[in-house]
Amino acid sequence: MILFWFLAGLIACAAALLILIRAGRAERTAGGPDPRLEVYRRQLSEIDDLAERGLLGPEEHRAAKAEAGRRLLSEAEDAGARPARPKGGRRLALAGAALAPALALGVYLLLGSPGLRDQPYAERLKAWRQIANTDPGKLDVDETAAVLESIAAERPDDPQPLIFLGRLRAAQGQAGAAVRALDRAAQLRPRDPDIWSILGQTEVALADGEVTSDAREAFEKARALDPKAPAPRYFLARGDIAAGRVQQGLQGWKELAADLPASDPRRTELMGEIEQVSRTGALPAAEPQAQRPPAEGAQQAQFIQSMVDRLAARLKAQPDDPEGWARLIRAYGVLGQTGRRDEAIATARRLFKDRPADLKTALSTAP
Repeated sequence: MILFWFLAGLIACAAALLILIRAGRAERTAGGPDPRLEVYRRQLSEIDDLAERGLLGPEEHRAAKAEAGRRLLSEAEDAGARPARPKGGRRLALAGAALAPALALGVYLLLGSPGLRDQPYAERLKAWRQIANTDPGKLDVDETAAVLESIAAERPDDPQPLIFLGRLRAAQGQAGAAVRALDRAAQLRPRDPDIWSILGQTEVALADGEVTSDAREAFEKARALDPKAPAPRYFLARGDIAAGRVQQGLQGWKELAADLPASDPRRTELMGEIEQVSRTGALPAAEPQAQRPPAEGAQQAQFIQSMVDRLAARLKAQPDDPEGWARLIRAYGVLGQTGRRDEAIATARRLFKDRPADLKTALSTAP
């Protein structure tokens, strides 16, 4: 705090000194001759000099000198009519220079918080992380993102914080940051089809439903790693339809619908899209799909928690997925949900107790 006041006073003194120097110069020149009159006097002298050197004829000399003389007289009359500059400008400037910092100090003491302690970013981040482990709904969007970024920096080999961060940035509409985070996650786990699928879906959402070339590349990598995964198959077929390969896209959708269980709500929606495209020959007008950031921290925490809950629900229905259990255990660890993490570890141990290789994969991120 002492350093702050010292620097503030030093800056105020420097500013006052500059004002005084300029005021002094102006005051010294206030009573002197008008410099514009000197310009016309020099012009008259130059005209005479040109005539003496034979560069102006008699008639030209008289006309030029008459015009310069007329301008000199006119400027002299205007100078006499202008009010004289007031004296005492330096004293006024000194008073203003002293009053300004005094007024600023008074306003700060009245409205500011001079006794408030410093809030270094590291301390604030530490507090946010504590809140994230107990009640993440109290954090706003930027605080949640800062926590995820710090966790990602601490765990450079763990893609889970980057996945959360990417989805959070996508929800904020920050396309570049979202794609960068998810791309880093995919590079850490290039054999994980779910990460490539999430990256592709994020690209599509940020492009308002368009399957861009980058999204298609991500979906193709996901499909190559898991040919039965529904999301890559759906979006690749959608991209075919949008590109004019309607029959090829419809065939992909029909094959996907045949593989989905009859009770799966996605199958009902997909059959409706197949019927519509078969009738019109084109996709319906796209609606903006990019999510916007929830207004409250509780909604933001719910947004992230829902991602983890969907993964947990999928593993409950399809538990034979060692990599999926590893992701779930990582996710619970990132969110600080140690109870759920321990339950997931116990479940994975029970499921894969007779399969050491799969158990090692499922517990690869367990503490």
